Amino acid sequence: MKNRTLTRGGLLVFVLALSGCGGGDSSPMAVGPSLVPPRVVVPSPPVSTGADWLAGYTLTAASLSGVIYESTRTGHAPIPFAVVYCERCGEITHTWATADADGFYRFPGDLATGGGIWLSPGQPTSIIVRGVNFEQQPWLGRNLDVPITGDTRFDVELVRR
Repeated sequence: MKNRTLTRGGLLVFVLALSGCGGGDSSPMAVGPSLVPPRVVVPSPPVSTGADWLAGYTLTAASLSGVIYESTRTGHAPIPFAVVYCERCGEITHTWATADADGFYRFPGDLATGGGIWLSPGQPTSIIVRGVNFEQQPWLGRNLDVPITGDTRFDVELVRR
């Protein structure tokens, strides 16, 4: 029993001595040559802000709105809850709008609330429109290019699948 207590006490003194409790320099001491190779810092290329693709574009207080509809024998019928994607709409871009019960969608132009459209002279703004059981006219392709110079109304006709 006495041996165990002596061993524990000796171990405690040894641990305290190694931990630097004496108030001296607490920095670690080198015991021998380091086996860890020196760390080489390679400068990385500048980090992209993610807005490089907007170079030449200006966030403009313009809105984009319209009606999503289908043509029927009795005239235009709105397509409620159709979804419109606009890559350059809104301050943060990549924005979605959902048509209301009357097929009306809107990307607001109020810059103070995060709206607006990123515009570049002569460059159209691409949108994609989808509705459940509907598709864009086949000849229109995947994106619709909308020429925008200010507040713009752009109605879109979809066809049933």
